[in-house]
This record gives sequence, C-alpha cells and structure tokens, in this order.
Amino acid sequence: MRSEGAHHKGRKVGRTLKLFLVDGSPTGVITAELGNWSGKAVVAPRTALPELIRREEASRTGVYLLMGADPDNPARTLVYVGESDSVRTRLASHDADDAKQFFTRVCLIVSKDENLTKAHGRYLEARIMALIRAAARAVLVNGTEPDFKGLPEPEIADMEGFLSEIEVLLPVLGFDVLRRAAESGDADDGQGAAESVFTFTEAGTQARAKEAGGEFVVLAGSLARVKETRTIHDGAKTQRRQFVEDGVFVKTEDGQHYAFTRDVAFSSPSGAAAVVYGGNVSGPAYWKREGDGLSYKDWRQQALAQAQGGAE
Repeated sequence: MRSEGAHHKGRKVGRTLKLFLVDGSPTGVITAELGNWSGKAVVAPRTALPELIRREEASRTGVYLLMGADPDNPARTLVYVGESDSVRTRLASHDADDAKQFFTRVCLIVSKDENLTKAHGRYLEARIMALIRAAARAVLVNGTEPDFKGLPEPEIADMEGFLSEIEVLLPVLGFDVLRRAAESGDADDGQGAAESVFTFTEAGTQARAKEAGGEFVVLAGSLARVKETRTIHDGAKTQRRQFVEDGVFVKTEDGQHYAFTRDVAFSSPSGAAAVVYGGNVSGPAYWKREGDGLSYKDWRQQALAQAQGGAE
C-alpha cells in the first residue's frame, strides 16, 4: 500500500493538496482535499469543536480521530478513533466525556460524494486502528480493536484505496500516527541518501540509523547505554524512560545496554544520539556513515554542495 507520494517509473510525482481556512485563521477549522480523491478531511482544535460540529460534513457518515498529549506524560501522544452515521452527535458526547479530556485536536474524514456507508466507516475505523498500533507513534486509547470484515471484496479494494489517501493526508495535517518509521522513506533522492546507513559507537553503544521520510530512524537491534550522564536533557531522559515502559528498550543480558525492539523515528540525529548515548552529544559529529566513516555532518554538507551544483 502506498504511504508516501505517488511514484512513476521510480520517480516521485507531486500531489495537489487544497487547504481552506474556514474563518481565515490557521488555528480554526480547516478543510483539506487531495487532488482526484473522493474524500475530504476537516480538522480543528478542540476549542473550535462547536464550529466543526455545525458544518454539514459533521452530519455525514465518517471516521474521526481525537488526538492530544497524555496528561500524565506529555511526551506521549494519545489518539482515539471512531466512526458514526452522524459524527456531530458522537463528537459532542466525547467532548463531555471525562475519559476523553486528553484530546486537543480533531480530524473528521468523510466522502465528498456521500458514498460512505456505516459498513465502510466500520471498516476504515478498524484499519486505521490497526495501522496506529503497528506504527507505534501514538497510544491508541480505544478499549478494543474491531476486526470488521463485513464488506464484499470489491468494496474492500475501494476502501483500501481510500485509506491510502488518508495515509498521505494525515501527516500533512499534523496527525502523523499511521506511518511505520522504517517505511517512511523508501525512495532514493537521486544521491543515494535513502540508502546511507549511519552508525553510533560511542561508549560501547552499537546503533544503526538511516534518514527516512524526513526523520532520522534508529533501527531495531541497535544498542543504547543504560547509564546516563549528568548532561542528559530532560527530553531525552523522559523519552528513554518511556521506551522502557513501552517495551521499546529491553535490557541486554550484560545489564549495560538497552536493545531497540523496533525501528524508532527521531526528529534529528542529535535527538537520536542523546537517547542512544544517555547524555548530551553532537549527533552530526558522532553518527558515521557505514563503510567509509564519513560523519553525518560532512555527508550532509556534501549532499548540499551536490544539490547546489546540480541546480546551476
């Protein structure tokens, strides 16, 4: 299934995205449509929920996501997925539900041609929940994960196509909860960037990573230090503690290292290095390209120089 931009003969092809700021403000209700997609998304902060509920789209059959930080651990994202024949009723009830106080943003997805049925909504709900669990970027707070299969094979194919467009759209709207880290960048940029693997071996660590989908992904099996330095910043410390609680970090037999049980995406090489090393350290300087030992910083400078040369 496609999870990134469309490809044509190995080349990425652009997509058209139409955003409409309903009240002219980037902090209000926003509608979003992808070119040649029969769906439509409406997103809003919780403070603008009354405005979203009043919209005609909220009266249709659709699926929705409620997302926000965990009140007990702001470093963790919580998400709830639902579906309804009349989404506005469900959203109003969620707003009054003490168990849903975590959410700060809402994303509603409907069909522009109103061809989504209750069965379609239930299928999309189940598939979106499964993708969120597999991606492990957020904690799904739904009590159970439905295993809905009550659609004919042709309609399942249609819904999978509809879902592939949702996967493209949600990260753009700030709901980046469906992408698997290792799958987020499968295309080469023409300079071999997607294939470059970097290693971090300071203080007995053994970590491997690559750039993918605009992120720096530490690969499963990498080893991080258990010991932390006095220079470790609070963000990295919290993230490491969360990894232990979530089973992303499992202590090795020697008790000196944590093994990554899955690929993990970071926003930068330095963020990844701090978690692996257990302290403040320069990611661009200490991540080295596998094979020739070129630092990430020098590799990056080479890539930028090549891009400048190619643009002349």
